[in-house]
Amino acid sequence: MIHNTLAIVIKKTDFRDYDRILTLYTREFGKIKALARSVRKPRAKLTSLSELFVISEFRLFLKEASAFGKITGGISLDSNSLIRYNMEKYHEACYICEVMDALTPLRQPNAEKFFLLKEKLQLLSQNILNQKEDFARKLLHITGFGVETGMSLEKVLQEHLAYPLKTRTDANTRE
Repeated sequence: MIHNTLAIVIKKTDFRDYDRILTLYTREFGKIKALARSVRKPRAKLTSLSELFVISEFRLFLKEASAFGKITGGISLDSNSLIRYNMEKYHEACYICEVMDALTPLRQPNAEKFFLLKEKLQLLSQNILNQKEDFARKLLHITGFGVETGMSLEKVLQEHLAYPLKTRTDANTRE
């Protein structure tokens, strides 16, 4: 079935010669993976939709119970391009998207998570930095894990994740 849905690209993985597998977070379906065919070709029309942090309305071919779809089209609504020009903003946005990917199971929609992610990316795009910790604490609260007072955020994330995050926080990079 074909769906038009608002989504944010939280992860991208190159696949074969010209394709990409995107991890999208949508309001209606939650986290899903989708194949974007031929987006790495020089004149591909959907290349801009397959970049990180892009908020778009995607046209997806998605089977009823599947968490893997195929992108057939879309319109970019907000590219959040200003994030890519500043390393600190880019690092924060990568961390936010990685935490979202790690703490969210496939195909479990939650509008509150979607709007939290959208809000934090837009704040970063407007040069309001230091969103990582606030995002992670709110996401942990929404997912039902919560954070004990006095416990570091990194310790809480390590407890609840099956694997360590690739994007390191400032505290970890100083070690």
